[in-house]
Amino acid sequence: MFLITGGAGYLGSEIIRQLLRAGEHKVRALVLPGDPLAKYLPDAVDIVEGDILNTEDLARFFDVDANQPLTVIHCASVISMRMKMVDRVWQINVQGTQNMIDACLRANVRQYIHVGSVHAIPELPRLEVMAEPAEMNLDMVVGAYGKTKAEAIDRVMKARREQGLPANVLYPAGLSGPGDYAKGNLTQMFLDYMSGAITMGVKGGYNFTDVRDVASAIVTLALRGKPGEDYVLAGEFISIMDLIGHFQRITGGKKITAYCPIWLAKAAMPIINLMYKIRRVKPVFSDYSLYTIGANSEFDSNKAARDLDYHPRSLKETIEDTASWLMAQQNGKKG
Repeated sequence: MFLITGGAGYLGSEIIRQLLRAGEHKVRALVLPGDPLAKYLPDAVDIVEGDILNTEDLARFFDVDANQPLTVIHCASVISMRMKMVDRVWQINVQGTQNMIDACLRANVRQYIHVGSVHAIPELPRLEVMAEPAEMNLDMVVGAYGKTKAEAIDRVMKARREQGLPANVLYPAGLSGPGDYAKGNLTQMFLDYMSGAITMGVKGGYNFTDVRDVASAIVTLALRGKPGEDYVLAGEFISIMDLIGHFQRITGGKKITAYCPIWLAKAAMPIINLMYKIRRVKPVFSDYSLYTIGANSEFDSNKAARDLDYHPRSLKETIEDTASWLMAQQNGKKG
């Protein structure tokens, strides 16, 4: 049986769909009570409403036949665009992970797959390639999100080393592709562009990979992989200019010709933040996101290619599929 936290989220829901398509019918998702995104999950999935911070909810989530082998995929987390720590981000990303570790040890699970992030990998100087780290170093990680993901992974590694937790840690790069009903950072940027809210871009870029390919690698690991191995799941670097430019050519929107340097965007952050508050949408650009698009994003996914057949599609194809999905959503069609 497969238990997936964050089941209504961008990655979790895609993992569920792929497991069901692979013929795995015993799939259970932990979903926050009243989560509006739960309506997009397949009917075949067993939904348990609960919170990873509530141990009673986790007890219900793990309530299965004692002889039933369990594979747990922990996707639930909070992405923060802030540099400074926010208590809820730490609670969900770190304490929530600890609760999952404890529950998995009690249940004697067959495999625990922990979805981390490349943001948790200690950053190396520009142009140096980063692979799966042997240990975490929070001092070399920037931002609340990266630090909490790194601390959570550190706890997973410790439980694996000292308590025999049969764990894998995955490090996906920035997720992209269709199906992002939660409107993550990249999807929100595309929506802002389509609404005319973006009239100027920012120089810089990052490493993105398709959510469908990340989910496929995770499913392969869950079905055929072995605990103890960790994997970077990165894609390719793309500049914000090329990202918006390709999206513009597909959608036929207005061409963005002005791109400011990161230092100027940082100086304008008070005005940018005010605009996001007025529009009541998630901030696409923040101190943390501006740091990220200027940071080293060279990652090595060769191990995942070898063991998990991880060969992500081109970002051009991903952007085309994302644009088609978003336009269909705007036209009132189901994606």
